[in-house]
Amino acid sequence: MERCLKSYKFLCVAAAAMLLAGCAAPSANQYYTLAPEPASAPAPAPHGRLAYALSVQPVKIPAQVDRPQIVIGDSTRPAQLQPLNHSLWAAPLADEIRHALAGELSQRLGVPDIPLGTQPRGLPVWRLDFTVDRYELIYARAAVLEATWRLAELRGGTGHESVRVCRALAEVPARTGVAPLVAGQRLALQHIAALIAGQISGHGEAPATGVTLEGCT
Repeated sequence: MERCLKSYKFLCVAAAAMLLAGCAAPSANQYYTLAPEPASAPAPAPHGRLAYALSVQPVKIPAQVDRPQIVIGDSTRPAQLQPLNHSLWAAPLADEIRHALAGELSQRLGVPDIPLGTQPRGLPVWRLDFTVDRYELIYARAAVLEATWRLAELRGGTGHESVRVCRALAEVPARTGVAPLVAGQRLALQHIAALIAGQISGHGEAPATGVTLEGCT
């Protein structure tokens, strides 16, 4: 009898704990994207025949941030990372970066991003391989993006020309909150895209504030 009373008491306590946990359940998940905001003006239409096309390859990212959750850091504890279980990327982070990068380049250059090998015969294609070396969201401080990219001009499938490998670091200040950090990463990616677009078009501009072009080979 005593054992039954103890079991009943345990079940009551457990049920109460579950009820309290349900009452204290966190808010619904929030989803974020790096996709650029709709442009105020459409991309310039090419005059006549396209001079070239762009092919952005799948992006490589660090394993530490390759997860659905947004991962933030603390400037006072640089060795610690915190995944935010209710702040999630709308798509896998590598896909988010590739989509945002391709969209930004297409907008700046006025050319399409196409799968490699699908271009019309004789149309040059700039192939872009993009590797993220650092992807940091430092809470209430900054978004940091360091990346290496390889540009190769493919002419009619006969080989590579104008091969270039570069590396850059972009740091954008960010206010408190997840949304400002995501916006900072979006802007950092746009700054690096501006460097890449300048290399493709031959009309390079000086790096934006907070951006360092660490070198090209």
